[in-house]
Amino acid sequence: MFNSWLPESQDRLPLTWWKQHPVYLAAIIALVGVASMIVTAVLGYGVMAHLVFTFDSAFNQLHLWTPLTYVIVNPPSLWILIGCYLLWSFGEAVERHLGRRAFVRLLVLLLLVSPLLITLFGLAGVRGFTCAGITQLEFGVFIAFATLYPRAKISIIILTIDAWVLAAIFVGLNALSSLAARDWASLLLLAANVGTAYAFIRYETGELKLPSMPKPSPKAKKPAKNAAPTVDDILDKISRQGMQSLTTEERRILDKASDEMKRRAG
Repeated sequence: MFNSWLPESQDRLPLTWWKQHPVYLAAIIALVGVASMIVTAVLGYGVMAHLVFTFDSAFNQLHLWTPLTYVIVNPPSLWILIGCYLLWSFGEAVERHLGRRAFVRLLVLLLLVSPLLITLFGLAGVRGFTCAGITQLEFGVFIAFATLYPRAKISIIILTIDAWVLAAIFVGLNALSSLAARDWASLLLLAANVGTAYAFIRYETGELKLPSMPKPSPKAKKPAKNAAPTVDDILDKISRQGMQSLTTEERRILDKASDEMKRRAG
Protein backbone atom coordinates (compact mmCIF):
# COMPACT_ATOMS: atom_id res chain seq x y z
CA MET A 1 0.00 0.00 0.00
CA PHE A 2 2.89 2.37 0.78
CA ASN A 3 4.33 1.80 -2.68
CA SER A 4 0.98 2.39 -4.38
CA TRP A 5 0.35 5.67 -2.55
CA LEU A 6 3.94 6.89 -2.78
CA PRO A 7 5.54 5.28 -5.83
CA GLU A 8 9.31 5.39 -5.79
CA SER A 9 9.40 6.70 -9.37
CA GLN A 10 7.70 9.93 -8.19
CA ASP A 11 9.58 10.20 -4.91
CA ARG A 12 11.29 13.50 -5.72
CA LEU A 13 8.59 15.01 -7.92
CA PRO A 14 6.05 17.58 -6.64
CA LEU A 15 2.56 16.38 -5.82
CA THR A 16 1.05 18.94 -8.19
CA TRP A 17 1.62 22.33 -9.74
CA TRP A 18 -0.11 25.65 -9.07
CA LYS A 19 0.50 28.54 -11.48
CA GLN A 20 3.67 26.85 -12.69
CA HIS A 21 4.96 26.49 -9.11
CA PRO A 22 5.64 23.01 -7.69
CA VAL A 23 3.55 22.01 -4.68
CA TYR A 24 5.07 19.44 -2.31
CA LEU A 25 3.55 17.45 0.54
CA ALA A 26 4.97 19.88 3.12
CA ALA A 27 2.87 22.67 1.61
CA ILE A 28 -0.30 20.55 1.75
CA ILE A 29 0.30 19.75 5.44
CA ALA A 30 0.93 23.42 6.19
CA LEU A 31 -2.35 24.36 4.50
CA VAL A 32 -4.16 21.67 6.47
CA GLY A 33 -2.69 23.20 9.63
CA VAL A 34 -4.09 26.60 8.68
CA ALA A 35 -7.48 25.08 7.83
CA SER A 36 -7.52 23.27 11.18
CA MET A 37 -7.50 26.62 12.98
CA ILE A 38 -10.71 27.55 11.16
CA VAL A 39 -12.26 24.14 11.93
CA THR A 40 -11.30 24.43 15.62
CA ALA A 41 -12.87 27.89 15.80
CA VAL A 42 -16.10 26.80 14.08
CA LEU A 43 -16.63 23.53 15.97
CA GLY A 44 -15.44 24.84 19.31
CA TYR A 45 -13.28 23.29 21.99
CA GLY A 46 -16.06 21.03 23.24
CA VAL A 47 -16.13 19.05 20.00
CA MET A 48 -12.40 19.27 19.24
CA ALA A 49 -11.57 17.95 22.72
CA HIS A 50 -12.57 14.50 21.46
CA LEU A 51 -9.59 14.65 19.08
CA VAL A 52 -7.01 15.55 21.75
CA PHE A 53 -4.71 12.78 22.98
CA THR A 54 -4.41 11.96 26.66
CA PHE A 55 -3.69 8.64 28.29
CA ASP A 56 -7.15 8.46 29.86
CA SER A 57 -9.06 9.41 26.71
CA ALA A 58 -7.14 6.94 24.56
CA PHE A 59 -7.20 3.94 26.88
CA ASN A 60 -10.00 4.52 29.37
CA GLN A 61 -12.51 6.13 27.01
CA LEU A 62 -11.17 4.19 23.99
CA HIS A 63 -10.62 7.25 21.83
CA LEU A 64 -8.09 5.27 19.82
CA TRP A 65 -7.97 7.79 16.98
CA THR A 66 -6.46 10.54 19.12
CA PRO A 67 -2.76 9.62 18.57
CA LEU A 68 -3.34 10.73 14.96
CA THR A 69 -5.99 13.45 15.27
CA TYR A 70 -4.48 15.58 18.06
CA VAL A 71 -2.37 17.41 15.48
CA ILE A 72 -5.42 19.11 13.90
CA VAL A 73 -6.63 20.69 17.16
CA ASN A 74 -5.26 24.21 16.66
CA PRO A 75 -6.89 27.29 18.17
CA PRO A 76 -6.46 30.39 15.97
CA SER A 77 -3.04 31.83 16.71
CA LEU A 78 -0.52 34.02 14.92
CA TRP A 79 2.31 31.75 16.11
CA ILE A 80 0.66 28.65 14.68
CA LEU A 81 0.17 30.53 11.40
CA ILE A 82 3.86 31.47 11.34
CA GLY A 83 4.74 27.88 12.24
CA CYS A 84 2.72 26.59 9.29
CA TYR A 85 4.62 28.92 6.97
CA LEU A 86 7.93 27.67 8.38
CA LEU A 87 6.72 24.08 8.02
CA TRP A 88 6.04 24.82 4.35
CA SER A 89 9.49 26.35 3.79
CA PHE A 90 11.71 24.07 5.87
CA GLY A 91 9.63 20.94 5.27
CA GLU A 92 9.82 21.39 1.50
CA ALA A 93 13.63 21.60 1.70
CA VAL A 94 13.77 18.39 3.75
CA GLU A 95 11.29 16.65 1.44
CA ARG A 96 13.26 17.60 -1.67
CA HIS A 97 16.51 16.34 -0.16
CA LEU A 98 15.28 13.03 1.31
CA GLY A 99 12.39 12.25 -1.05
CA ARG A 100 8.70 12.10 -0.17
CA ARG A 101 8.76 8.54 1.20
CA ALA A 102 11.44 9.36 3.77
CA PHE A 103 9.70 12.65 4.57
CA VAL A 104 6.46 10.78 5.32
CA ARG A 105 8.35 8.41 7.63
CA LEU A 106 9.76 11.43 9.46
CA LEU A 107 6.30 12.96 9.87
CA VAL A 108 4.85 9.70 11.20
CA LEU A 109 7.64 9.37 13.76
CA LEU A 110 7.23 12.96 14.90
CA LEU A 111 3.46 12.45 15.08
CA LEU A 112 3.67 9.35 17.27
CA VAL A 113 6.67 10.02 19.51
CA SER A 114 4.80 12.29 21.96
CA PRO A 115 1.71 10.04 22.34
CA LEU A 116 4.04 7.09 22.85
CA LEU A 117 5.99 8.84 25.58
CA ILE A 118 2.80 10.08 27.27
CA THR A 119 1.53 6.49 27.18
CA LEU A 120 4.69 5.34 28.94
CA PHE A 121 4.16 8.06 31.54
CA GLY A 122 0.58 6.86 32.01
CA LEU A 123 1.66 3.26 32.47
CA ALA A 124 4.14 4.46 35.08
CA GLY A 125 1.32 6.26 36.92
CA VAL A 126 2.15 9.80 35.74
CA ARG A 127 -1.06 11.26 34.28
CA GLY A 128 -2.39 14.60 33.10
CA PHE A 129 -0.30 15.23 29.99
CA THR A 130 -1.96 16.25 26.74
CA CYS A 131 -1.04 16.19 23.06
CA ALA A 132 -2.77 18.86 20.99
CA GLY A 133 -1.75 20.98 18.04
CA ILE A 134 0.72 21.02 15.20
CA THR A 135 3.45 22.95 17.02
CA GLN A 136 5.57 19.95 17.96
CA LEU A 137 5.43 18.63 14.40
CA GLU A 138 6.51 22.01 13.05
CA PHE A 139 9.37 22.18 15.56
CA GLY A 140 10.51 18.66 14.75
CA VAL A 141 10.61 19.43 11.02
CA PHE A 142 12.71 22.54 11.72
CA ILE A 143 15.15 20.46 13.80
CA ALA A 144 15.37 18.02 10.86
CA PHE A 145 16.14 20.95 8.53
CA ALA A 146 18.81 22.32 10.87
CA THR A 147 20.38 18.85 11.11
CA LEU A 148 20.38 18.49 7.34
CA TYR A 149 21.54 22.05 6.58
CA PRO A 150 23.29 23.27 9.75
CA ARG A 151 25.05 26.15 7.94
CA ALA A 152 21.96 27.42 6.09
CA LYS A 153 21.49 31.15 6.68
CA ILE A 154 18.17 32.23 8.20
CA SER A 155 17.26 35.89 8.28
CA ILE A 156 15.33 37.19 11.31
CA ILE A 157 14.46 40.87 10.93
CA ILE A 158 17.95 42.41 10.93
CA LEU A 159 19.89 39.29 11.92
CA THR A 160 21.18 36.45 9.77
CA ILE A 161 21.96 33.31 11.73
CA ASP A 162 22.96 29.73 10.98
CA ALA A 163 20.16 27.16 11.19
CA TRP A 164 21.95 25.08 13.82
CA VAL A 165 22.42 28.14 16.05
CA LEU A 166 18.74 29.06 15.83
CA ALA A 167 17.75 25.45 16.55
CA ALA A 168 20.06 25.41 19.57
CA ILE A 169 18.51 28.65 20.84
CA PHE A 170 14.97 27.29 20.50
CA VAL A 171 15.85 24.00 22.17
CA GLY A 172 17.78 25.75 24.94
CA LEU A 173 14.97 28.18 25.73
CA ASN A 174 12.38 25.40 25.85
CA ALA A 175 14.64 23.26 28.02
CA LEU A 176 15.33 26.12 30.44
CA SER A 177 11.61 26.89 30.65
CA SER A 178 10.80 23.28 31.57
CA LEU A 179 13.72 23.19 33.99
CA ALA A 180 12.60 26.36 35.75
CA ALA A 181 9.11 24.91 36.21
CA ARG A 182 10.62 21.56 37.27
CA ASP A 183 8.47 20.07 34.52
CA TRP A 184 10.54 16.94 33.91
CA ALA A 185 7.94 15.29 31.70
CA SER A 186 7.88 18.26 29.31
CA LEU A 187 11.68 18.16 29.26
CA LEU A 188 11.56 14.49 28.25
CA LEU A 189 8.96 15.25 25.56
CA LEU A 190 11.22 17.97 24.16
CA ALA A 191 14.20 15.61 24.17
CA ALA A 192 12.18 12.89 22.46
CA ASN A 193 10.94 15.24 19.74
CA VAL A 194 14.36 16.75 19.06
CA GLY A 195 16.16 13.43 19.32
CA THR A 196 13.76 11.74 16.90
CA ALA A 197 14.24 14.40 14.23
CA TYR A 198 18.02 14.51 14.69
CA ALA A 199 18.50 10.74 14.73
CA PHE A 200 16.23 10.24 11.71
CA ILE A 201 18.22 12.67 9.56
CA ARG A 202 21.52 11.14 10.68
CA TYR A 203 20.19 7.70 9.80
CA GLU A 204 18.82 8.74 6.39
CA THR A 205 22.10 10.42 5.46
CA GLY A 206 24.10 7.31 6.40
CA GLU A 207 25.79 8.87 9.45
CA LEU A 208 23.99 6.65 11.93
CA LYS A 209 23.62 2.89 11.81
CA LEU A 210 21.04 0.91 13.73
CA PRO A 211 22.49 -1.82 15.97
CA SER A 212 22.13 -5.27 14.51
CA MET A 213 21.97 -8.63 16.18
CA PRO A 214 25.24 -10.56 15.90
CA LYS A 215 25.02 -13.34 13.38
CA PRO A 216 25.52 -16.84 14.78
CA SER A 217 28.92 -18.17 13.94
CA PRO A 218 28.84 -21.00 11.43
CA LYS A 219 29.28 -24.42 12.89
CA ALA A 220 32.81 -25.62 12.62
CA LYS A 221 33.12 -28.25 10.01
CA LYS A 222 34.55 -31.53 11.09
CA PRO A 223 37.95 -32.06 9.55
CA ALA A 224 37.77 -34.43 6.68
CA LYS A 225 39.30 -37.78 7.27
CA ASN A 226 42.76 -38.11 5.81
CA ALA A 227 42.72 -39.82 2.47
CA ALA A 228 44.46 -43.18 2.30
CA PRO A 229 48.15 -42.71 1.46
CA THR A 230 49.38 -43.87 -1.92
CA VAL A 231 52.21 -46.32 -2.48
CA ASP A 232 54.46 -43.45 -3.54
CA ASP A 233 53.70 -41.65 -0.28
CA ILE A 234 54.57 -44.76 1.71
CA LEU A 235 57.83 -45.34 -0.18
CA ASP A 236 58.79 -41.69 0.34
CA LYS A 237 58.11 -42.08 4.06
CA ILE A 238 60.29 -45.22 4.22
CA SER A 239 63.16 -43.36 2.53
CA ARG A 240 62.92 -40.53 5.06
CA GLN A 241 62.01 -42.30 8.30
CA GLY A 242 62.67 -45.99 7.80
CA MET A 243 60.46 -49.07 7.64
CA GLN A 244 59.71 -48.96 11.37
CA SER A 245 57.82 -45.67 10.95
CA LEU A 246 54.98 -47.26 8.98
CA THR A 247 51.57 -47.66 10.55
CA THR A 248 49.53 -50.83 10.35
CA GLU A 249 47.36 -49.35 7.59
CA GLU A 250 50.41 -48.25 5.59
CA ARG A 251 51.96 -51.68 5.94
CA ARG A 252 48.69 -53.23 4.71
CA ILE A 253 48.61 -50.96 1.67
CA LEU A 254 52.26 -51.70 0.90
CA ASP A 255 51.76 -55.47 1.25
CA LYS A 256 48.70 -55.34 -1.00
CA ALA A 257 50.63 -53.42 -3.63
CA SER A 258 53.48 -55.91 -3.40
CA ASP A 259 51.13 -58.88 -3.84
CA GLU A 260 49.52 -57.17 -6.84
CA MET A 261 52.92 -56.67 -8.50
CA LYS A 262 53.86 -60.34 -7.89
CA ARG A 263 50.56 -61.47 -9.37
CA ARG A 264 51.08 -59.39 -12.49
CA ALA A 265 54.67 -60.66 -12.84
CA GLY A 266 53.58 -64.30 -12.52
